[in-house]
Amino acid sequence: MTSADGSGVERVLVLDDDAMVGTILLTHITALGHVGRYTDDPEEFLALQRSWSPTKVVIDLVMDKMDGLEVLNRLALDECVAAVIISSGMGGRVMDAARRLADGHGLVIAGLLPKPYKRADLVALLASNPATTVQAPPAGVEDTPWWSPSEFAPAFREALADAQISVAYQPKLSCEDGAVVGFEALARWTHDEHGNIPPSVFVPMAERTGTIALLSEVVLKDALEWFHLNGSAACERMAVNISAAELSEPGLDQRILRSCHAAEVSPENVILELTETSAMDDAVQSLQLLTRLRLEGFHLSLDDFGTGYSSMVQLARMPFTELKVDRSFVMQASRSEEAVIVIRSVIDLGHALGMQCTAEGVEDSAVLDMLQELGCDYAQGYYLAKPMYPAALAAWRQQPSRSAAR
Repeated sequence: MTSADGSGVERVLVLDDDAMVGTILLTHITALGHVGRYTDDPEEFLALQRSWSPTKVVIDLVMDKMDGLEVLNRLALDECVAAVIISSGMGGRVMDAARRLADGHGLVIAGLLPKPYKRADLVALLASNPATTVQAPPAGVEDTPWWSPSEFAPAFREALADAQISVAYQPKLSCEDGAVVGFEALARWTHDEHGNIPPSVFVPMAERTGTIALLSEVVLKDALEWFHLNGSAACERMAVNISAAELSEPGLDQRILRSCHAAEVSPENVILELTETSAMDDAVQSLQLLTRLRLEGFHLSLDDFGTGYSSMVQLARMPFTELKVDRSFVMQASRSEEAVIVIRSVIDLGHALGMQCTAEGVEDSAVLDMLQELGCDYAQGYYLAKPMYPAALAAWRQQPSRSAAR
């Protein structure tokens, strides 16, 4: 978010019921070349937000007349577009919770300003451009056709037959030395008329219409054939997602095993990824299937761990070989102490149960450094490597500096 006239000068509105604190903040704001206004009255603050149109607002959480949470609610009702700086002396967990509340209301968050203030923190927050960090929806999402189940199934079968479904591969790297340790196969649908249709749309529809096994068969076949030709090291493994809808399919393990034999890929080089919820839906059935897959040599990864509600007892009983820390925690790690605690706990738990741990959603070097310190084994994310089609992936693997981002 930039100033209205593009000059870089912010219009900052401060709300704090401590006049001394507010005055000091206002002094710093104007000394930095910005325009500021201060009030200790929440109603006046809300009125000024509507009439003065600030580019950033600073809100104290603890006030007598109206607490900061109610102010955030009111800003959301007013459809405030100013970037919000949340201020408090209550500690990181309370401020993180307030940030999540503001984010849930759809407000733009510039950041947190703990009390007592540090001038450097204020400078950084006033210089921040939070609007640039908001991710746009994937291209084509708004134009995605919403089929009824009866319409989707034939359209999807046609797409599979016409090779509209392709497979992209996202590298998995060692946190310790940046070496490639494997790849995850990800289905992509490029529709002839509607363009790119995201997996978040077509995978649930395929599960609902009973066509998910057809998709899995195509992805598994393509991924294993590619891996047979391009897997360059014995330690590299190909990860393929298994849908919850497939777990009750009779002979699933044999179907996967036949695909491996056909592609001449050892099950030891294949990771089957299941979500936490799907694996725990029918614990007895899952235990039988997963044990059989492990006996056949496959590795098993529990994907999105931490987003479900499985008990530690259930987890300990399942023969998983890997835990994947959900990206929602990893992407919050740079600004949430709670997220770091969850990540550390998952890694420690996985290692205690004899599993390896992979973090998804690594977007910057600071998070990667944090994962290294916590002892995480592997990482995936756009900072390291985005999902790529075979030609682009081949070129990426030839780059001598591909791990320089680390």
